[in-house]
Amino acid sequence: MKNTSKEIFREQTYLLYLNSKLPITISVAAAGLFSWSLRSVVDHRFLIYWFTAFFIISAIRLYLLFLYSSDVGAHKKQDHWHGRFLILTCISAATWGSASFFLFPEQSLPHQIVFFMIMLGMAAGAVSSLCPSLPVVLGYLSLLLIPVIAKMITIGSEETWFNASLVLMFWAVTVIGSIKINENIRENIELHLQSVSREKILKVSEERYRHIFSHAPLGIFHYDADGIIIDCNDEFVRLLKSSKKSLIGLNMPARLKDQKMLDAIHRSLAGGEGYYEGDYTSITSNSVTPVRTFFKAIKQTAETVLGGVGIVEDFTERKKSAELIQYQASYDHLTGLANRRMLLDSLDNEISRARRHNHYGALLYIDLDNFKTINDSLGHSAGDQLLKIVAKRIRENLRREDTAARMGGDEFIIIATELDTTIGLAAYKAKGIAEKVKRFLSAPASIDGNDLQITSSIGVSIFPAQGKEVDDILKQADSAMYRSKTAGRNSISFFLPHMQEAANERLRLNMEIRRALEKEEFVLYYQPQVDLSGRILSAEALIRWNHPERGLLLPGAFLEVAEETGLMHEIGQWVFRSACRQIKTWADTKKLSTSQTISINISGKEIAAPGFIDMATGTLEKTGADPHRLGIELTEGSLVPAGEDIVEKIMTLRKMGVEFSVDDFGTGYSSLSYLKRLPLNTLKIDRSFIHDIKDGSRDVVLVDTIISMAKNLGLDVIAEGVETEEELRYLSTRGCHVFQGYYFSKPVPTTAFTKMLEKQHGNL
Repeated sequence: MKNTSKEIFREQTYLLYLNSKLPITISVAAAGLFSWSLRSVVDHRFLIYWFTAFFIISAIRLYLLFLYSSDVGAHKKQDHWHGRFLILTCISAATWGSASFFLFPEQSLPHQIVFFMIMLGMAAGAVSSLCPSLPVVLGYLSLLLIPVIAKMITIGSEETWFNASLVLMFWAVTVIGSIKINENIRENIELHLQSVSREKILKVSEERYRHIFSHAPLGIFHYDADGIIIDCNDEFVRLLKSSKKSLIGLNMPARLKDQKMLDAIHRSLAGGEGYYEGDYTSITSNSVTPVRTFFKAIKQTAETVLGGVGIVEDFTERKKSAELIQYQASYDHLTGLANRRMLLDSLDNEISRARRHNHYGALLYIDLDNFKTINDSLGHSAGDQLLKIVAKRIRENLRREDTAARMGGDEFIIIATELDTTIGLAAYKAKGIAEKVKRFLSAPASIDGNDLQITSSIGVSIFPAQGKEVDDILKQADSAMYRSKTAGRNSISFFLPHMQEAANERLRLNMEIRRALEKEEFVLYYQPQVDLSGRILSAEALIRWNHPERGLLLPGAFLEVAEETGLMHEIGQWVFRSACRQIKTWADTKKLSTSQTISINISGKEIAAPGFIDMATGTLEKTGADPHRLGIELTEGSLVPAGEDIVEKIMTLRKMGVEFSVDDFGTGYSSLSYLKRLPLNTLKIDRSFIHDIKDGSRDVVLVDTIISMAKNLGLDVIAEGVETEEELRYLSTRGCHVFQGYYFSKPVPTTAFTKMLEKQHGNL
């Protein structure tokens, strides 16, 4: 046995010298490439000193190989030659290791990647050539990689600690593999010594190496210089969920579709190394697997690439673990909603965004009423089921842009974003969202055969608020929620009372407007438009609301809310229809002459609506009103941006005989091009200019300009808001001949205006 051990040791030493010439030569080339790659980030002097030292050591090693091959009695002095080889190999590894401290490119990530790849390549190459001697390979790997690990630790960043861990893992795996390979080498040498037949020894040795290849814990495959797979192990087949028949012979450059994978293969075939990490879709099985793949060229000489080897690691479990950790850090495990941590981040972002874009959002703090009773009576399992149902309802009814979270227990949060640019309207819309939440949460929930009726107390705070950040907004909503609790539960409270009142008022007004349309509480008043003598030429129809509790309301009290809630369209149609009916009635009773018109106000949104022309023509036809007796007043603001569709609509109605006026003319719009484009009849001078006539202000000049411009364009002029004789006298002297205002008459009900028409008709 003693002699066998000596023979094994002799063969190990022989293999060391036999297999070292090419690796030493390649290492010199690698050192040169290594130094050249770092020339832009490392002091040239250090590179020259380091490379010179390494070159000298490598030259001595090559000379040692020459001496060994020349010594005919070398087999008798194995301890001598093994010791020399070990010392020089460790010095070479230490030289590589020193590069980790003197040449490491800390400021350049690309150069760091090159650094790691070369170091790992040197370690991988050492395994194949130095494994015949365990002290040599362990010494080489340790002196090469441990300084790299130490360097990463001394830098001290999270990323470098992670890199240090990876290198340490690589070192450990390589050492373990080297030990196993060394054991197999010893076994093969022993078999060689004991076997008479060299062919049998070679076959056994090949089977031993094949065993290592086939049973490696990583996927391994070999490819030739054209990128065609020539062999692979079972783990590689398993990773890709394919078969050896499909994989062997596969032309990777021609068949692969993943460009990053192709780039890594091409880099290895160019004589270097490649790396790929990501979700890889197999072209043979269409399975998707998260992988990390290293490609390493196999060279016959420094210039000739025979092919390469790829090592594939399955990242599936690691990726799942990372995703699970991320999910658990951001989401509530029971309901799947965002947790408190994610909520705070989202709220902070939304507050910042709201400040940046000058809009308001709301935070709804929701607490389930009497949840403890359900938990105590039916058990925690039933309570958990109820929380899941609540979360599901919130998710299904949430706006896409909003965020829902579970704070803990039975408390939920909704962040409603971009509600409005004014705080009053934002509060009103937040109240609507809270009402909707309260409504869908109150639907019965069936749990374990029990139909549970749940209610909720909701607190609302508006953000952004001056000097208030995330915690402040949460506290405000929490306080408002507790106010809902103390108010008897199943209610909604705002943090600031005036917000609550504003939201309640708008909601109440919205409901009352709908009721007013159903019960026909709206009426039309008529304000005459007269000449200097007071003769009625036309009239403007103005909407009023006969509110059953608050009496007669002017448009300013309700039209804004109607516009916001989408009811303006219905109100506009009612005004159009009512005015046309009244025109027909007065025309049939000979109270309205063919030259007199009744004007109604139409908003820009109404006339821009797709069905406006159909509605207008249909109403005129159905009521039988004469279009020549109908006038439409449009504000100047709705005409300035008038597109071709609005122009076409006005042209259509003008051809029917409907007259068009520009209401509130001169209130600040600078573009007057629409006056040339549109077939208008009349300009109405805004009342604000009329009231300033008596003060002799600059508005007098504007009034004169408007009258003069209207004459030049062939348009009539009506002065609104005439209240004094002084105003009337001034306007008439400037060429304005039609007036509207309290000096002649306030807006009056239908019956009163009918009498005015009858009186004038009688005088005629």
